[in-house]
Amino acid sequence: MNRPGEADAGLRQRDPRARGMAVRAFLCQNVAIGCAFGAFGISVLPMQAQFDVSRGLATLGLPLVVLSMGLTGPLSAAAIARIGLRATMLTGIVVSALGYLAIAFAPSMAVVLAAYALPIGIGLALFGSLPASVLAGNWFQPDPGRAIGFVNMPVLMMLAPLAGLPVIEAGGVRALFFALAGAHLLLLPAAWGIVERPGVCVERGQATRAAPAISARALLRQPLFWTIVAGGGALNAVGITASANLVPLVREMGATAMAASVTATFYGLASISGALFAGMLCDRLGGLRTLTLLALGISASWLALLVAGASRAALPAGVLLGLWGAGVFPAINVLAAHLYGAASLPRVLGLFGVCTLPLTFCLPPLAGVLHDASGGYPSVEAAIAAVGALLAILFFAAGRLAGRRPAHGGEAMAA
Repeated sequence: MNRPGEADAGLRQRDPRARGMAVRAFLCQNVAIGCAFGAFGISVLPMQAQFDVSRGLATLGLPLVVLSMGLTGPLSAAAIARIGLRATMLTGIVVSALGYLAIAFAPSMAVVLAAYALPIGIGLALFGSLPASVLAGNWFQPDPGRAIGFVNMPVLMMLAPLAGLPVIEAGGVRALFFALAGAHLLLLPAAWGIVERPGVCVERGQATRAAPAISARALLRQPLFWTIVAGGGALNAVGITASANLVPLVREMGATAMAASVTATFYGLASISGALFAGMLCDRLGGLRTLTLLALGISASWLALLVAGASRAALPAGVLLGLWGAGVFPAINVLAAHLYGAASLPRVLGLFGVCTLPLTFCLPPLAGVLHDASGGYPSVEAAIAAVGALLAILFFAAGRLAGRRPAHGGEAMAA
C-alpha cells in the first residue's frame, strides 16, 4: 500500500490541472502585490506634485493598503468558506480594479487615500497572497512548499517600476493607474478557471476529505499560534525594514546612487529566488526548522553589514537579505497548513495578519527612530541582528516542543 505522500504525488501527476492552478495563483498574487507595492514608489512624486501635498501624505497610501489588507484577512477567510475560493478571488480582482480607476479619476488626495484603504486593500485580501497560497496548498498536498514558494515569487513587484515609468512619462500618472486597472481586467479570464481543490482522487476513485477547520476561539487559545505570530510578525517587520532602508543604508555606507540601485535590483532578484528556496526547504525540513534557518540567515546578513561597515559588503548582504526575507511568508503558510490542516489555512492566515499588525506597523518606524537617535545605521543593524538570533532560538524551541505532541487532525507536526 502506498504511503499518503506517494498517493498524493501520483494524484498530482495524473491531474493536469494542478500546475495550471499554481500558475493562476502565481498570476493573481503577482498582479495584486506587484500593482500595489511595485508601482507605488514611482507614483509618489507625481501624485505629490499633482495634488500639492506633503511627502508624508503622498506616501501614506501604501501603509493604508497594508493596514486594510491585514484587518480584512478574516473577511477573506470567511468569504472563501461561504462563497468559495474562485468567487472570492474574482470579487477581489474587480474590487481592486475599481480602486485603481477611482485613483485615476480622483479629484483630491483624500479620494486617493480612501481608494488605497478600502477597495485596493480589501481587494488584495480577497485575491492576493493569502487566497493564492491557499489555492496552491489545496492542490499540492501533502508537500505544498514548492508550490507556495512559486506562487509567492514577487516577479511583477520588481518589473512594475521598470514598466510603469515609461507609462508615466508618456501619459502622466493617471495613465499608470488606468494601466494597473487594465492589468486586473486582463487577469479575469485566468481567475475564472480557478478550481478550489481536486474534488476526486484519481488514484483511489473517491472524494478527498479534508480535516475539519479549527475554530478561531481554539486557535487564539494556543500558545504555539502566538509564538508563530510573535516570531513571524517580527520577521515580516524586519523584511519591511530592509526593503524600506536598503538604499539609504547603502548610500550611508559610501556607495554611489548607481551602486545603491544595483543593490536594490539584486535584492529584488534574490527575493524571487528566496520564496521558491524557502518552499523547497519547507518540504524537506518543515516550517519551524525553515523559519529557524531564515531567522539565522537574516541575523547573519545584518551582522555582516555591521561588521563590514563599507559599501563593498552591500551587494552580497543585499542579496542575502532578499534571499532570506522573501521566504518568511511561504514558510508561515506551510507551517500553518501542517499544524492545523489545509481546511484551517484561510482562517489561520487571516488571524495571523490581524495579530501581527502591531509588529509590522511599529517595528519599521522604530528602526528610523533608532537611526536618528544614534546618528546612523550601525545601531539598527546590531538590533536587527540580535532580534534575528533571538527569533531563531524561539523557532528552534517551538520546533522541539511541537514535535512532542500531535497536530490538529491527528497528524504529526512538521517541525
